[in-house]
Amino acid sequence: MELLLVLLLFLALPVLPARGGGIPAPPRSSVRLELARVDANLTGHDLIRRAVQRSLGRPGVLAGARPGAGTGAGGGAVRSAADKGEAPVVAGGGEYLVKLGIGTPQHVFSAAIDTATNLVWMQCQPCVSCYRQLDPFFNPRLSSSFAVVPCTSDTCGELDEHRCRSEDDDACQYTYKYSGNGETKGTLAIEKLAIGSDVFHGVVFGCSDSSAGGPPAQASGLAGLGRGPLSLVTQLSVRRFMYCLPPPTSATPGKLVLGPGLDAVRNVSDKVTITMSSSTRYPSYYYLNLDGLAVGDQTPRRVAASRVRAAAAASATTTPLDTPGGGGSANAYGMIVDVASTITFLEASLYDELAEDLEQEIRLPRATASRRLGLDLCFILPEGVGMDRVYVPTVSLSFDGRWLELERDRLFVEDGRMMCLMVGKTNGVSILGNFQQQNMHVLYNLRRGKITFAKANCESMS
Repeated sequence: MELLLVLLLFLALPVLPARGGGIPAPPRSSVRLELARVDANLTGHDLIRRAVQRSLGRPGVLAGARPGAGTGAGGGAVRSAADKGEAPVVAGGGEYLVKLGIGTPQHVFSAAIDTATNLVWMQCQPCVSCYRQLDPFFNPRLSSSFAVVPCTSDTCGELDEHRCRSEDDDACQYTYKYSGNGETKGTLAIEKLAIGSDVFHGVVFGCSDSSAGGPPAQASGLAGLGRGPLSLVTQLSVRRFMYCLPPPTSATPGKLVLGPGLDAVRNVSDKVTITMSSSTRYPSYYYLNLDGLAVGDQTPRRVAASRVRAAAAASATTTPLDTPGGGGSANAYGMIVDVASTITFLEASLYDELAEDLEQEIRLPRATASRRLGLDLCFILPEGVGMDRVYVPTVSLSFDGRWLELERDRLFVEDGRMMCLMVGKTNGVSILGNFQQQNMHVLYNLRRGKITFAKANCESMS
């Protein structure tokens, strides 16, 4: 009966022309938004523990992963990665929420931002099978600006897995799969989307009527900020965007800025700008070639030549250096910049090298893994001594020879008498999480294909 109601609902809704309803106009000036932290009502270890638990499900080292796992929309790379039993990241997570408005009259909802996902989607009424959310469900029947995307349109074709509902109903139906049995299903549509005080017409989004294993209950869906054609930044023709994330336990919200006028990093001396790589294997991710690792004053460890050769074989087709918005050839031992994961993940051999170097540098006893936080590499602090009073070496990551330095507060978290490394291990591509991005302006220059990391005090950012 519920399925019949869903069918009758969408049969009564307007349908777009075959090419869609036009391209949304880009913002004329910067759009500034606050980023609320998921579980902001929690403090200290409880907040960190919940965030780490969500992050541990983020890297998609999935044996026999199904096609479409990972990015969902626009994910040709995911198909080839899945064929090899690997999905770089799991869609459906999220640690930072942004308030958006959709429809006419406007329905306000919270969406988790995700730089490793493209599709913008939210749960809609009537929802046959959905995860629990705190916001009211969006009802497309009440919106005069809602229209479904035809199954025969080029826009529908951007989705990995889509179908027509029936011969009499040409609405684009999608299935967006991620980890394990997690997936969201629904109808691809366009709507009027309010971002801050700006309103954009003709934004494509997924109106989901069935979801499982999705983002936290504080989010009604996801706002994909990836490099694919259906991501929010691509649809709005945003050439640059930036976020600044305070420490996770801070009560100050983060900031997200879309569009021109991003001058925050212009006069900052302590910054590093890295050219993004492009590969047909990972086209939707913000991917950086990771070619070295250094701990303290030790001689930097470079990625071995054998790994580079293996990387070249793994990503045989690459984007030339002069391709707009792209970088050099992708390295399989590279790193995805991911705002939806809290902790960073390193490829297994690189993680083992890092752990070995830290044990040599930090003159503290090694502790057993933290069961409470779910972190593996921990050290025992002296009685009555906090983490801020012990020596912790800087860890530097080299991206095509440009070094990004991570100090103590971006590496470790205190857990009772232990301090634990906020880095995990993966058999897939490495992931740079948001804990390591805290107190930095992270600027994505999509036109030039570069990412800039500039140290900042995000709690004082206006």
